[in-house]
Amino acid sequence: MSNRLIYSQDAVSEVVGYMLLLGIIVTSVGLVSVLAIPIIEDAKEDAYLKNMEQGFTVLDSKVSLVALGKSPTQLVQMYSKKGDITVYDQNSSHMTVSFTNKTGTSFELYNDSIGTIQYQLGENKIAFEGGGVFRKYPGEGDPVTITPPEFHYNGETLTLPIIKVEGNQSTGGSGVLNIYLVSNNTPNILFPDFVDDDSEFKNPLAVGQQINVVIKSDYYMAWANYIEQRTEATVTTDDAAKEVRVMLNAKPNEYDQAYEPPIDVFGFNTDNASALQNFSIVFANGTSNFNSWMTTSADSTEPYFDLITKKEGGLGPNGVSIELNFYDEGEKETWKWAVQALKDAGNFDVDYLDNNGSITYESNTNSWTWVNETNCSGIYDKIVNNEINCSGQKVIQHYMSHVGPTFSLVEVSAAGFEPDNSTFVLYYDVLPPRITFMHVVEHKMEVNVG
Repeated sequence: MSNRLIYSQDAVSEVVGYMLLLGIIVTSVGLVSVLAIPIIEDAKEDAYLKNMEQGFTVLDSKVSLVALGKSPTQLVQMYSKKGDITVYDQNSSHMTVSFTNKTGTSFELYNDSIGTIQYQLGENKIAFEGGGVFRKYPGEGDPVTITPPEFHYNGETLTLPIIKVEGNQSTGGSGVLNIYLVSNNTPNILFPDFVDDDSEFKNPLAVGQQINVVIKSDYYMAWANYIEQRTEATVTTDDAAKEVRVMLNAKPNEYDQAYEPPIDVFGFNTDNASALQNFSIVFANGTSNFNSWMTTSADSTEPYFDLITKKEGGLGPNGVSIELNFYDEGEKETWKWAVQALKDAGNFDVDYLDNNGSITYESNTNSWTWVNETNCSGIYDKIVNNEINCSGQKVIQHYMSHVGPTFSLVEVSAAGFEPDNSTFVLYYDVLPPRITFMHVVEHKMEVNVG
């Protein structure tokens, strides 16, 4: 009896079959709606955003034609299905370029908004700014660079075309968007100054000048990553202000300069054992009583050193004697060596980094600053006239590193030459990052959308 009940088909009907089939269909459609459709929509949105990226890349190339002077106008067309495109020149994107001269005076070359053209769809953003295209994805990650901005630094020269977007418009919806780019092709040259020969705005940059570039932007981390990874510059960022900052130190001039003490040294690279590369002075019309006494501290604030140069003998190997006295913690270290003063038309040409092969350490106390040094062979103790196999370069380099990175050689006394006709060369490696030449030009461009 029980077996017949189990295997009985009396209760089976077509209605139950249809209900089961309908349930499967409804469940399948529900799963597709819940799971598959969002995936499909996301894929469509990603493809659409990729298309907008390409559109902004085209926009970037057209901007270059207009802003940099090859074409007065350009039209860029993009197909928008949804989202908004906004052009704005408020201070949310801003650039400041300034330099400080050796007296500490700061000059602003540029301090203005640079403007942005931005497309936004939800949390996705694509923007043109400063000659580059950036993209911000949803979430907390940093924006990325699609095409690089106009910031070029190769370790020697900073080339900065500032592309300023002008306009305040917004549009959205579906359809073809027309973006009109207009420029009068009149660049505003901010540096160097080609008009005033006496201006400080000149290349090569004078020793002691420091260049500062500050970029404020919603995409500041993309700027920072690009500058640090693709140029020779180093950056600092301020997350609260949304700023990236670049500081460059001007290199000294390796050519003859007028002898006008004090001789300033800025950013001497104390980490480089060979930072000092050239130090020579041509003392004009030198006489038998020639002498020059310079110091790194006019008020004897320790640590400091004096550099005393005197005429001695003829023009042979011992033509000029050099004495360096270093003072610190109430103690003194003294070094002496001789160089040949090459006399040309009455001038003494003194190369401070040269010597006749030996230097003497002459102090009443043992040296304490050379304890860990291996640059020179010998014992730096208080034995008078203890000869050391060394060079003027290594000795002066050593003490410049102790008083550096920034100091001045001040003249204490001078006689037996004509300062007005004298020249000097002081060439050294500066603390990175370094700069010798700079070119900054503003290019304005009006942008309309419709």
